[in-house]
Amino acid sequence: MVPSSGFLPAESGVSRRERPHESRRIPMVHCCAEQEEQPVTTPASPDPAVPGRSNLHDADLDGLSIARPSAQTPRRPSHAWRWTWGAVIVVLVVLAWAWATGLLRPAVTVDVVGVVRLPPGGSRLAATGYVVAQRQASIASKGIGRLEFLGVKVGDWVKAGQVIARLEHADVEALLQQAQAHLGVARAQLNAAKPELDEAALHLERMNMLLAKSFVTQAEHDMASARIRRATAAVHSAEAAVAAAEAERRNVTVQLENTNVRAPFDGVVVKKLAEVGEVVAPINATVRSGGSVVSIVDPTSVVVDAEVSESMIHRVQRGQPADIQLDAVPDYRYHGEVMQVMPVADRAKATILVRIRLLDLDERVRPDVSAKVTFGASPGTQVTGEEWSVPS
Repeated sequence: MVPSSGFLPAESGVSRRERPHESRRIPMVHCCAEQEEQPVTTPASPDPAVPGRSNLHDADLDGLSIARPSAQTPRRPSHAWRWTWGAVIVVLVVLAWAWATGLLRPAVTVDVVGVVRLPPGGSRLAATGYVVAQRQASIASKGIGRLEFLGVKVGDWVKAGQVIARLEHADVEALLQQAQAHLGVARAQLNAAKPELDEAALHLERMNMLLAKSFVTQAEHDMASARIRRATAAVHSAEAAVAAAEAERRNVTVQLENTNVRAPFDGVVVKKLAEVGEVVAPINATVRSGGSVVSIVDPTSVVVDAEVSESMIHRVQRGQPADIQLDAVPDYRYHGEVMQVMPVADRAKATILVRIRLLDLDERVRPDVSAKVTFGASPGTQVTGEEWSVPS
């Protein structure tokens, strides 16, 4: 039985070699990449040798076609990536410049420091000098005698009023005892004269009453008056003797005190000028230290005396800051302030003495040490600008 479609069945007697248009799977190109390939069955073309095939099916076969993918035209590379890399490079260059100039660095606090104009000459004035103590003394005894005791040595600190030495004083002590004895005798005489005066005063009072009643004569009354005058004179004499004895005792007491050598102020002993057993005497105008026992210095009173040339003294004013470099302390620079410009000049040296106060005084500053002074700008120097100081 032949089907009505006119096609021969697959099981027909026509061999595969004689059927060039046999059914086969043809891939279909679909617009969607995810769609699976569908098998397409193409009917065999009518064979003239096979009866029953119609021309209608030939037309249908002619309408069938296989959609093949068309070859894509290669696109030219886009220029967008060039603009992107160019923009990145420009941004990096801008960031590097901003960091180098400090625009992106953290903000810091700055201090405004006034810049002063240096005096004429363009440099700071320097001068040499020495450390001197305003309070220093060579201490001697007020009396003549042999040194019996010396209680200090060089470098010892002493307080005002402290006994640092003593002279032999046995003879002075004997005089003191004698003066005290004289004072005792005078006081005893005064004590004896006072009762006599009191008795004479009572006797005169009785004689006045008896004379008024004519019980005594005028001569007896006059004798009572003379007695009271003698008693009064005796009391006055005894009082004077007591005063003299007290004065004598005070004098000897002072002599005994003068055998002690005391410190006049707080300071440190810098020299020992006498030894125990030596005879010392008071200092006079001709021999300044002949009778001295020790020399002391008040370290808190040290200053620096610098000699400034007459031609440069106009650059130094009172209150002007200064830096002091001591040869004994080379690794430290002290700060000072001009406290006095001496009113007289040294004719031989053509210099004027300038005294500088040390503002940061310590124990390393010693008298007679050489110093180099560098004067800063004076307090009245004009400010010419501002300097920005950034703390590190």
